[in-house]
Amino acid sequence: MNHSSTFIMLDLESDNAGSLDFSSLLSRQLSFNGSHLAEQVPPERLARAGLYFTGKGDKVQCFSCGKTLDNWSRGDVPVERHKEVSPKCTFIRCVYPNGSPAQNKEYNEEAERIEYGLRIGEVVDETTYPKVPHMRSEEARLQTFAQWPSSCPMRPSDLARAGFFSLRKDDHVQCFCCAGMIGAWEPEDDAWGEHEKHYPNCLFILGHDVGNIPLQGGSQEEDGGRRAVYMGTFEQRLQSFQGISHPISPERLAQAGFYSTGKGDRVLCFSCRGGLKGWEPEEDPWEEHDPLKKLEQLQREKLCKICMDRDISVVFVPCGHLVACQQCSREVTKCPICCSAITQKVKTFIA
Repeated sequence: MNHSSTFIMLDLESDNAGSLDFSSLLSRQLSFNGSHLAEQVPPERLARAGLYFTGKGDKVQCFSCGKTLDNWSRGDVPVERHKEVSPKCTFIRCVYPNGSPAQNKEYNEEAERIEYGLRIGEVVDETTYPKVPHMRSEEARLQTFAQWPSSCPMRPSDLARAGFFSLRKDDHVQCFCCAGMIGAWEPEDDAWGEHEKHYPNCLFILGHDVGNIPLQGGSQEEDGGRRAVYMGTFEQRLQSFQGISHPISPERLAQAGFYSTGKGDRVLCFSCRGGLKGWEPEEDPWEEHDPLKKLEQLQREKLCKICMDRDISVVFVPCGHLVACQQCSREVTKCPICCSAITQKVKTFIA
């Protein structure tokens, strides 16, 4: 799925600092003055790709990853060539996470210029958020699930809490903030996880104040008709195992908060909605339950909010947000959560 980029970054520091600082666009662009390469590939394209001229033949180098490229031809797209030789370059991954913008498989310089400007802060994303303002209330989103298909494994309250409302077409939902759409849910899917995976730059996912109104008065078990019975009591959970052959005693599972989904040995917790399957007879439901909930929460909290790959390890000062790994922290001068200017980056160690 495509998603629009809304992350704002400013001047990037070089990973390979030398005698000259090529972390700014202007310094990279000026390095091509008088070179023959500038006659083949426009210097501004090369500079936007993080590249500067080395002074040798047509060889250029990335200020961030240090990789070099040569043998240029007319029509080459610097961002794509850079990505081919250095796919893990932090500059390329942060500024062009989806590659160079293309239209009908042809290079689109204007789109690339705007994308670069948005990423480094030259251009401000003035899109109005949320994109679907009448669904900013969690209660309003929850009410759209009245006709939610009973075959869908996702719980309406979880989807509404993750920013989604039902499009009333099969199991398709849409985010009130970024307007991203998701469907074809699988039993192992997590509403927040899928939202982050498909739309990592959604401001709601990133924790910005986009006017979301949480459900008041605690959780409500109104699943749009998906389940008429609330599984909050031991008796109700035990009843769900009737006619189900399970390797674990239904009494033990029900006591640990689980009820049967009716699909093989898969069970769900009535409280945290965590699911488990593939049980072995010797396993203890209580021991299997606790790590599930804690691991899921810890994994989400520890991930870098920029690359969503490495663990967070740097605190931004003065705002105090702990949201980036060491590699990605080098790339920003504004906090991606609150957009405050960063005056200091402090390395932290999380046990």
